[in-house]
Amino acid sequence: MTISFRAALSALALIACAWLPGTASAQGVLMGSADLDGDGIAEQVYNNSSYITVKSTNGSSYNYQISSGSWALLYGNFSSVANLDGQPGAEISINRGNSLLVINHNSRSTYSYPMSGSWAASPGGITDLDGYPGAEIAIVASNALRIVRHSTRSVDSTPMSGTYSIAVHGIADLDGLPGAEIPIANGSALRVYKDRSRSMLSFPVSSGNWAICNVPGTNCVSNMNSSPGAELALILPNEIRIVSVASGSINNYWIGAQYAILADGVRDFDGIAGNDIAVARNDNMISIIRPQSGTMQTISGNSTFGSWWTLLNYANLDGVPGDEIRVRNNSNNRIYRIYPRSGTVSAE
Repeated sequence: MTISFRAALSALALIACAWLPGTASAQGVLMGSADLDGDGIAEQVYNNSSYITVKSTNGSSYNYQISSGSWALLYGNFSSVANLDGQPGAEISINRGNSLLVINHNSRSTYSYPMSGSWAASPGGITDLDGYPGAEIAIVASNALRIVRHSTRSVDSTPMSGTYSIAVHGIADLDGLPGAEIPIANGSALRVYKDRSRSMLSFPVSSGNWAICNVPGTNCVSNMNSSPGAELALILPNEIRIVSVASGSINNYWIGAQYAILADGVRDFDGIAGNDIAVARNDNMISIIRPQSGTMQTISGNSTFGSWWTLLNYANLDGVPGDEIRVRNNSNNRIYRIYPRSGTVSAE
């Protein structure tokens, strides 16, 4: 999925105005637990309205003043707690509206990053982006992509124009070098932010409808050509495009029909390094896109699985490297095996 700037802010507003979920106790409302000081033992973290209490297993506790107004953990939950500076212990990140506050319990200190305008942390965006110890925080703002680098107590800002959305499940190593890249749908172009070099790549796509395929479970952002770094799949009417950030190339695969990538259908179908893509079409065909060779195979369902069928599973049934596809013809209730290596179909 992609998350738009407006959707991210709406979700954040709902979170910030609500009492954070947890278990009530004398210390406040339990938000979660994590090793915050690097000793290998998790501390418990409590919401006490205007401050946060961190309690150790030895019974000692420490309070951190947060705000008398509305505030929320990034993402609205404890999943945003992460090691941000490369030093032992995780940090707690808090949205206070006009600033981002980071609690370093290891040093019993806090650090505030001023934030102007509307902003939200991108889901999936608290991760290592530059290849150095400590995760960065990707911030979506109305006119800029901001990267909070707590290891150096700094914020980098890259201007963004027009409507843009981050492919939140596509934040991954796309070039084979240390640190993840951030793919962004920005109008008629795919943009990829490379934090390691503080640079933004741009790939022209289309002025019409298109999207970055990054739905959980599809494996759309994965290694498809056996070279270091994952590839991106772009969904357009009647075609799929595969983008290799490492090589700076785009390959087009014309389908010429309505289609959908099969659930969990980006996988190895031929035993050759690099994932392939299985595509269901509305013309009784299944296509197998092979980015490593730049080819597309089309398998007809006429007289076999037909036009109304259900995906059952994938399995290596013939002992030859590469998975087969098992489907059920819903018209006659028969099960068929599709062999992408040979392009044949057989009934069970």
